[in-house]
Amino acid sequence: MKKFILLSSVLMSSLFLLAGCGIVDTISCIGKDSVKVFNWGEYMDPAIIKNFEKEHDVCVKLVTFDSNESAITKMKTESFDVIMPSDYAIEQMVGEDLLEVIDWSRIDNLDKTTGLADGLSSILESVPFNLLNYGVPYFWGNVGIVYNKDEVTLAELQEKQWNIFKESYDIAFYDSARDGFMVALKQLGYSMNTSNTAELTEAEDWLKEIAGKSNVTFLTDEILDDMPELKYDLALAYSGDAIYLMSEQDKLGFFVPTVGTNVWVDAMVIPKNAKNKDLAYDFINFVSSYDQALLNTEYVYYSTPRKDVYEDVILEDGEFYDYIDAYEVIINEHDEVFAYLPEVKNFTSDAWARIRIS
Repeated sequence: MKKFILLSSVLMSSLFLLAGCGIVDTISCIGKDSVKVFNWGEYMDPAIIKNFEKEHDVCVKLVTFDSNESAITKMKTESFDVIMPSDYAIEQMVGEDLLEVIDWSRIDNLDKTTGLADGLSSILESVPFNLLNYGVPYFWGNVGIVYNKDEVTLAELQEKQWNIFKESYDIAFYDSARDGFMVALKQLGYSMNTSNTAELTEAEDWLKEIAGKSNVTFLTDEILDDMPELKYDLALAYSGDAIYLMSEQDKLGFFVPTVGTNVWVDAMVIPKNAKNKDLAYDFINFVSSYDQALLNTEYVYYSTPRKDVYEDVILEDGEFYDYIDAYEVIINEHDEVFAYLPEVKNFTSDAWARIRIS
């Protein structure tokens, strides 16, 4: 009996010490089914995972990635049950025969015909493949400009569009070839999915002009730290990030140029090599329910695909009423979704290296 008590005491002490390492979770999952989820970092409310585990008496093994490209590479050597990639990455996965076709009869919490947010259905129609055949929408949004309303006027933004980045304001430009070329091509009047070398070269020259200015700083996640401090007058930003920034600093506004931008859709997909496809469907269906979708959008700040949640949170008493300019995705005539174009990606990646040293 004393030995048992001693061992129990040591074990309990060890569990407390190891709790931060996830070992307690591993022990609690022994003998339970599990679903392995591959998602962007900080892209799901942890409460949803706990809720799912409790309701289904299972464990969720969450693994994170930081780019679509790294996610595709890893999924080829490791098995996951659910992945949340972006539209063009899903197109690549489909082309490489990596994904299951979604059985929508098993997703009874979201109607793909009547349950999707206004605007989302129309943008899905412009995707160069049927995304709903392979994915259940998870979040969507667009790209625009966060600006200091004390320094930059909405009228000037409406006049200059993306050309505002050529002005003398203190500017933070997102350090991304894909986003950078989207901005340049849209301002020049071209498709962001162009493969025309002359148009791509013209866009490169447009970007070099910006990169050569002393008032322009190339950043990534640092924008989330710097903009609330009003370190810059303008910054390229994703809509969900813009909501976070505006919630931290009421002098900030968000503008989406009407000459066109990237509207993107992230979706939940099931790889062909998934080990627990039944639980994968259970997880996707759970995340897609009203209550969990509401939790998720209020945590992540990006626009939910669910029509009812989407409409509720932008009502006058809704969570995002004060940030409706960023949360409500208005589809303009020249907005596009990225297509998977490997040759263009190679060009823009090489060109971005040239731009960054210009």
